[in-house]
Amino acid sequence: MNEQTQPITATSDPAPGPVPRTITHPDMRAHLDSQTATVLSASDRHRIFVRYDNVWWVSDGDGFIEIIDANQNTRLDRWHQRLNHGALWQ
Repeated sequence: MNEQTQPITATSDPAPGPVPRTITHPDMRAHLDSQTATVLSASDRHRIFVRYDNVWWVSDGDGFIEIIDANQNTRLDRWHQRLNHGALWQ
């Protein structure tokens, strides 16, 4: 309600955003085994992130969900470089 006690209504519904893809654990394991996917780093701590099909995916209880945010993918690319090949400036 606004100051005149009238209901506030939205002028339009927001446009739906892109829907992330999902992959099952066994399917992602097959991609990792065939080396078409790679983990963020060999450390168990970072194995929840996997790069496959040119984007990063994050693991959850049901499988993997595609990270659709381009900025987050760029950050994970940078972390992958740092964790596996040392500092970026070397």
